Amino acid sequence: MIDLKLREVDDSNSGFLYKLLKKRDLKANLSHKKMPSYKQHIKFMKSKPYQKWYIIEKNRKKLGTIYFSKQNEKAFGVAYRSRSKKNLEIARIGIHFLPEIQSELISQASIQELIRKNPKKKYFTNVSPKNQRLIKFFEKNGFFLFQYTFEYNLVKIANNFIDSRKCEFLDPDTAFEIIDDKHTNYIIKWRSDPSNFSFLAEQEKLTKTKQRKFLKNYTSLNRIDFILVDKQTRKPHGTFSLKNIFSDRPEIGKLLGTKELRGKGIAYKATKALLSFAFRELNLKKVYAIIKPDNISNISLNQKLGFKIIGNEKINSRKFIIMTLKNNLV
Repeated sequence: MIDLKLREVDDSNSGFLYKLLKKRDLKANLSHKKMPSYKQHIKFMKSKPYQKWYIIEKNRKKLGTIYFSKQNEKAFGVAYRSRSKKNLEIARIGIHFLPEIQSELISQASIQELIRKNPKKKYFTNVSPKNQRLIKFFEKNGFFLFQYTFEYNLVKIANNFIDSRKCEFLDPDTAFEIIDDKHTNYIIKWRSDPSNFSFLAEQEKLTKTKQRKFLKNYTSLNRIDFILVDKQTRKPHGTFSLKNIFSDRPEIGKLLGTKELRGKGIAYKATKALLSFAFRELNLKKVYAIIKPDNISNISLNQKLGFKIIGNEKINSRKFIIMTLKNNLV
């Protein structure tokens, strides 16, 4: 029997836990896709995110961490039924070790000690499908697969669209990226240009503070914004967006900020790629475009793509033309 100690996490463990976090494989990680800053890590610790949270120690050496989660997280589910009748609650386990700690006996002893200290009716754990080593470990130690949880994530779908090179309609010298803070200065510059600003439905001045607030809440905004960039230099050239995706009127928007590229068919090709994403990847039945009547080049481009004018409406006391395009694939 391995002599392990589980000590409850306190502020003195912040450095070790951050070191542990930095050494985790992001590809097989469910909770973080980007490495948080140390300040964000401290804030997370102070939020008391888990029911029980321990440091795993052997001979006073810190090996890893183990905890009970407070919530049912989206993940690959594995369950273990306890014989204990003392407590009818359900617990969800998370466990992480330093990369150099690969002993199954230590992992096994850690879970057994956690269960001994916290008897429950059932125990669950979430494991990334990519983490085959951990899946095999849990299956070997009495856990069984009881469900698959699938996630619908617009950003992941969009990234897959980019990574799988489905943006076939783009100009060969350009590429799509998902909007990020590194694009903020360019977007503010493009939107502030009087020749662009007059055509925007939203007439409020964009600032860095507003844009960063927008990005912070981005995954809940029911939209995807592609940034058109130079394939070699990655310099941004414009935005091609799809918003209100799950509404009755999903809407496209486009702004080619680099004026030297206008009139060369690049915006046409980028919009065609955007429509491919909307129709082929998201299976939308139709999309709409809302355009100022004096934005002749934009109206002409849309008509070239097959859009039809179906009416007009006022937005903030300004008149706009409504155009729509049906998905011929469905």
